Formats: sequence, C-alpha cells, structure tokens
Amino acid sequence: MVLALLTAACGGGTDPGLVLTHNGRLADYAFDKAAPISTLTPAFRLGGTATSRHATVSLRSSGLYVHVDQHQPGTWLGYYEATAATFPANSVIHVRMWRPQRSVPLATESGIALLAVQTGASKLLDYVLVAGVITQGQESWLVGHANGGTLYSTTKVLSDMPSPTTSEDITLKTNGSSQFSVYFGDKLVYESKSLKLGVAPPLRVYLEVEARGMAYITRFQHFWVSAGTSVRVAGLQPGYHVSLTPDGDATIHAVANSTGQARLQLPLTEAVGKGTLKIDGPHLRRQFKNVAFAGGDVYKFTS
Repeated sequence: MVLALLTAACGGGTDPGLVLTHNGRLADYAFDKAAPISTLTPAFRLGGTATSRHATVSLRSSGLYVHVDQHQPGTWLGYYEATAATFPANSVIHVRMWRPQRSVPLATESGIALLAVQTGASKLLDYVLVAGVITQGQESWLVGHANGGTLYSTTKVLSDMPSPTTSEDITLKTNGSSQFSVYFGDKLVYESKSLKLGVAPPLRVYLEVEARGMAYITRFQHFWVSAGTSVRVAGLQPGYHVSLTPDGDATIHAVANSTGQARLQLPLTEAVGKGTLKIDGPHLRRQFKNVAFAGGDVYKFTS
C-alpha cells in the first residue's frame, strides 16, 4: 500500500492539481491603500443628490471615505459610490462601515452611514438597507427596505437597534422578493423569509452617506460580494473526504457523492476568505495551502 502525501501552495487555484473552473468571487475591494479615486473607475460610479461641489470621495489607507459638506439647515444631501456591475439574487454582500461619533445639537440635523442594495433592473428606488444613524440624542443601527419611484422612496424600518457602536462588520443576503438576512460580525441581527420587498434583481450595491443640515462623512473597508455560500469540488472519487480550513476559523467537511462532487457549506459571514483545502481518499492525501476561496466557486481536482 502506498499513500501519497502531497502538499501544494494554491493561491486561488493556481496549482495544477486543483483548477478553479467557476469563480464565485464577484467583487473584492479591501479599500486599504491610498490612491486617486479614479482608480476605482470603471468598477464604481459616483452620484447622489449632492453635487461634486458639495461632496467628496477619497481613498486612503484607512478606507473609502464618502463626505457631504455643510449645507442648508433642514435639507437632505446624499452622495454615494455605487458598483457599476450588478449581482444576482442571493449574492452575499459584506462591508465594514463606520459612522463618526459626533454631537448633533439641533433636531433638524441627522447623519446616516448607509449600505444599500438596490434593484439594477430599473431606475426605481427599490432597495434593502443597513444604516448607522445619528440624530439629536440618539445613535442607532437599523435594517430596512424602501420602495418608490425614480426620485423618492418610502423607507420601512424592519429593525432599529439603539447603539453607540460606531462601526459594524455587515454581511447581508437577499433574494429581492421575500428573504432578507443581516449579520453584524458573526451575529444574526435580522432575518425574515416572508417580506414583500419588491427589489427586482439583478442587484447593485451603494456605499453612501446621507446628511440633513450638516456635514457628515462615512468610511468603508473590506467590501466583497460572493455568488453563494458553498464551494464545490469536482473530479473526486465517490466517498473521498474534503475539508476546508479558513484562516482563523473552524474546519468545514464534506464527502464526495456518487458523481464525485463534494459541496463545502460556508458560514454566510465567511463566504470569502483564504485557507487550506485537503482531499483524503484511499491511498491518497492531498493538501492545498493558501486557497483564495469564495462562495460559488467550483474547483476540479485533477491529481
């Protein structure tokens, strides 16, 4: 009996023994290096109710900053960086979002850091959202959805969570019609499967600031989108054992079915990452290190 014990580096499937045949990583931007904002073109586009005279976007080592200037009391201005690409229903969307801690002395002032996932099928303002909100005497994070025409929409708050926390690691998933789930870190903070969202896919992501009667700035990092929450490995013998150990997280296991395919189910909040993939079978043990994986990936094992 001869047992093959082989180890290979596999940055995103570059090892010939493990070939990435379908890429589930739809977007991946760390926003951790200073650069001209033009470097995000054509992947992102700017817009909003504010003009470029009253709003700025900058890319620094500490994140993507979206800012609106001081403006007329009681009026709203917003500005955003939106993806040019659209994504299918049930894509997993993640970003770390900050809202600054500051005093709001007047009832006519508000500031909002906003992650919005809007229909890309039309110009209608139909979207789901997660927002960090600051008003006079209150700080909170909320989950909601909105529907409207091309100029205005009405927002329905689904969950309002008072909190002084100024940043959250947000991961969300929606089918655009009835299902919507939101995590802060690895904690599920909202989930429903019986909504009437009316957000027709494909979906576009907006990283946004909204402010009423005052200057306000938001910051974003570690933005990614995956096509799903599982990694599939094909080309195996039935009964082969496959495991994926994401860096710093628990190992995920699967067994190849009768067609030689194994499906590794990822936690929603860990749908993009890097780790070690192992394949074990009779007389065979293969290990691939530094695999850059994403939900929706399909790999083929060749040797």
